[in-house]
Amino acid sequence: MGNLFATINSTAGSLKAFESALEVASNNITNAQTPGFARQGLTLIASRMDLADGLPGGVSTGGLLNSRKSYLEQGVRVQLHREGYHLQQAFNLEQAEPILDIGSSSGISGALDALQQAFSQLSVTPNDLPARQNVISRAEDVAHAFNFTAQALANAATNTDSELSQSVNAINRIGQLLRDLNVEFRSDSRKLTDPGLDAQVHSAFDELAGVVDFTVVRGDDGSYSVLLGGQTPLVMGENFYPLSTDLSTSEPALLDAAGHDITDQIRGGKLRAVLEFRRDVLSALSSELNLLAAQVADQINLQLQAGVDLNGQPPARDLFTYDSQTGEALTLSVTDITPEELAAALPGAPGGNGNTLNLSGLFNSRSVNSFTFTQYFGEIAGRVGKQLDLARQDARTQSQLVAQSKALRAEASGVSLDEEAANLIVFQRAYQAAAQLIRTLDEMTDTLINIKR
Repeated sequence: MGNLFATINSTAGSLKAFESALEVASNNITNAQTPGFARQGLTLIASRMDLADGLPGGVSTGGLLNSRKSYLEQGVRVQLHREGYHLQQAFNLEQAEPILDIGSSSGISGALDALQQAFSQLSVTPNDLPARQNVISRAEDVAHAFNFTAQALANAATNTDSELSQSVNAINRIGQLLRDLNVEFRSDSRKLTDPGLDAQVHSAFDELAGVVDFTVVRGDDGSYSVLLGGQTPLVMGENFYPLSTDLSTSEPALLDAAGHDITDQIRGGKLRAVLEFRRDVLSALSSELNLLAAQVADQINLQLQAGVDLNGQPPARDLFTYDSQTGEALTLSVTDITPEELAAALPGAPGGNGNTLNLSGLFNSRSVNSFTFTQYFGEIAGRVGKQLDLARQDARTQSQLVAQSKALRAEASGVSLDEEAANLIVFQRAYQAAAQLIRTLDEMTDTLINIKR
């Protein structure tokens, strides 16, 4: 009779074990598409069976098995760092390319060509007032084109500052979430194996990886420490160290919780691309545009000073002016010069077109870093176009590598619906068999009791 009751208890324990296995398989199926979720498994342990010692055998449960592989997780994060960088780099350059349009008649190249043509036309009728006015009007177009382009670059810088702030806000939001999860892990050791919390953590890591590069260390208490760029703490246990930005200069900086500049520590992710675009690309474009604006203005003004106006007098004022402190391209403008004051002739031949020919020839001179005016601008725009093409290629390649790394991770720790469906059938049948054994043992018990009566 004792062995019978022991068998009943053993079978009841097996029922509970198979019920737990069914729950794990069902949970896997339910969370198959949950971000960050890794397949769980339940360890089933065969209980010792020794009839002589009254050990009836059966099945008991061990702990949950998490299929997550740390090296595969790290592989995905590395690829996400790189993808975030290249995607953002391509996005930023796509915003810059239209600003440097070399095909538009209203752009800098078109305006410079039109000004050269105006000087050429003036050389045919150097004393014609409408032709002289046309030169002034085309010069105004050049100034407006430089102003517009410089302002567009300034707007792009403002937009990039906003993107930088958004990236930092995203990092801080994820950092706060990880800090809160660390609090939960420390509050209850049973939560260390909670698949739901585990999924939240690794989903947060994937999101963070696209924004910034980081390393992760898990402590003995189950809490995570996140170091940005491998150096600066974002989260350590229950402590969160928010980032901030310094946008007060032309080179925005990333600051840690203590206010230290950590910009150079960041090597990957969207954040690195935003910083590079703002600090390097836009700054270089603005400097080159200012150089070109200054060269156009200075060389034309200098050549005009070598001539004489319609009255045979040295020119009273320049054609162009600008403020180098604010920015040559942004402030380039035409003075109050009148058509009569244009120095179209040379001092030795008043009323002629000698100086106008020299002015027209300036546009063919390689006077800006061995380029003509339009060539120099074309070189700037062409470089941005090449960088954009390369960034797009890198982004496509990196997206493929991310897909491959995620596929490898899914193969190792993702949920296979077919496999889990098979597990459900196996555990359900095992449960039914154990339940049938319970019924049989119950009938045998009733029979034995009735016999004794």
